[in-house]
Parts: sequence; C-alpha cells; structure tokens
Amino acid sequence: MEQGEIKLEIMNDNAIKLMEDNLKAMYDHTDKWIEDVVFYQEELVFFNSLISDRINNTTTEDLNHKEVYRNIEALLYKLSEDVIKQIKLHKKELATLIDTHNLTDNHEESKLHFQLLEKMDRIKHGIKKLKKALFSFMKDHPFEFDLDSLINDI
Repeated sequence: MEQGEIKLEIMNDNAIKLMEDNLKAMYDHTDKWIEDVVFYQEELVFFNSLISDRINNTTTEDLNHKEVYRNIEALLYKLSEDVIKQIKLHKKELATLIDTHNLTDNHEESKLHFQLLEKMDRIKHGIKKLKKALFSFMKDHPFEFDLDSLINDI
C-alpha cells in the first residue's frame, strides 16, 4: 500500500467528497477563465484594429496611438502564449486528478489554482485600465466621421 492510499484510508467520506468537489470547482473555474481570456483577446483585437486605423490615418504629430498599439500587441501575445497555456495545463492536470480519483496532489493544484486566480484578477483589472485609457484616447482623437450627413444621404 502506498503512502497516498494510507492517507485516503484515514480520511472519512465527507473529507474525500469535499476534496473531490474542490477539484471539480477548480476545473470549472479554468473553463470560465479560458472563456474570459478569449473574450479579452477578441476585445483587444477589435481595439487593435481601431488603433491600427488611427496609425494609418493620422500624421506623425501625435504618436501616442503607436505606443498603445504596441502595448496591445504585447498583451495579446502574452495572453495567448502564456496565460492560456498555463490555464489549459492546469485544467488538464485537474482532469487527471478527477479521473483517477487522486486526491494526494490536491494541495499542489490548489496552490497553483490560487496563483492563477490572482493572475486572472490582475489581467481583469489591467484590461479594465487599458480600456479606460483607450476610450480616453479615442475621445481625445475622434474619427472623422459625420454620421449626420450619412443619415441625410440615405
């Protein structure tokens, strides 16, 4: 009998159920996080295209938009290359623990889950700050588009 099996024999059914439910809840969180990151990526691609249009349509007098564009590009790369991979790996490890009823590694996965939870919180707040900055930039640098004349032409 292995050490992990001995520990599980000592635990009562309620403790085992609680640990299994914890693993399943963490697994569900990873699904939500992936959805959130994909949504953030879609938003950033949209904002990126707006800023890209500004780069193509403005003179070199105001280069702030180019820096915003570079920051969005870097954030998109980081989200897709780093964060998604970490979450998917964590999700896979959780699924293995759930499928094999291996509760001995629950503590390690819980620590990792908490670290990813903190990272997702930082991402959420960072995206919020970025959007505020983008909206402020767009307000100060509106597109030259006259909706009223378009409506009159129609």
